[in-house]
Amino acid sequence: MLKKYISLLVILYTIVIIIVSLIPIPNLPFPEFSLLSPDKLFHFLIYFIMFLGWKQSNFFKKDKLYLKCFVIVFFVGLFTEIMQGTRFIARYFEVADLIANFLGILFSYVIFVLYPFKKKAA
Repeated sequence: MLKKYISLLVILYTIVIIIVSLIPIPNLPFPEFSLLSPDKLFHFLIYFIMFLGWKQSNFFKKDKLYLKCFVIVFFVGLFTEIMQGTRFIARYFEVADLIANFLGILFSYVIFVLYPFKKKAA
């Protein structure tokens, strides 16, 4: 049942993450660079789950290594970070957020794509 709606859920999840990421936050203090904060763990988990969702959605069935999914999810994170750095969003572009997003995608990719791919080849 869930598999039937996974593509729709993935699109909705991605849209919600973009919208929430672009909501202006008044009086937001300037962030310090830190990869070891609860905010960065949250970024890691959000993008870990997002990649897994895109992989499971089978939007790109012929892409056995799911590189298109990897690139799409990475660009969603990059787009939201760049938009946060604009004046009208009233948030900040953070390299640490971008790194946490990338690490979440990378860990998801290794666990759910490369590891099973290696096991099949062995």
